[in-house]
Amino acid sequence: MAKEQLRYSAKFKRDYVAMLAVAIFFAIIFCEVALAVSIPAYLHKENAMALEVRRLQLLESFDGARSLANNVKPAQEAAELEARLLRWDLNLLANYLRTEAPKLTSSEISELQATVRDITYFLARLREGGSFCSERKLDTSIYMDSLLEAPAAKQ
Repeated sequence: MAKEQLRYSAKFKRDYVAMLAVAIFFAIIFCEVALAVSIPAYLHKENAMALEVRRLQLLESFDGARSLANNVKPAQEAAELEARLLRWDLNLLANYLRTEAPKLTSSEISELQATVRDITYFLARLREGGSFCSERKLDTSIYMDSLLEAPAAKQ
């Protein structure tokens, strides 16, 4: 009877270890599946957060450009017209951003950021007194004199 008891005892230990091994195996499989699902979800969430941060940076730089545009008071007429043109461009961009900002993709945000950066550069140059075009005064008296003299010569 002692041998039988010993045999049953060993069988019980083997069943217990086998069950524990199967449980650990399924726990490992469950953890691997959980990681395989959660890592892409986490990365997608991080990408969404990074996109939102870029969107907010775009809006901040845009607000800075509009503030700068309102403070630019050029002395020359050509520079004033250039500043008005840049303000008009910023107002159009404001209307676009008001409706489309939540839908912007990363590449669109990059393009708009470059546009706002360029506009800010132009406004800074206008604020410092520089202009992108130069005024030329045409002396039309030569042409007018030649036109006025021609009919007088025929008489």
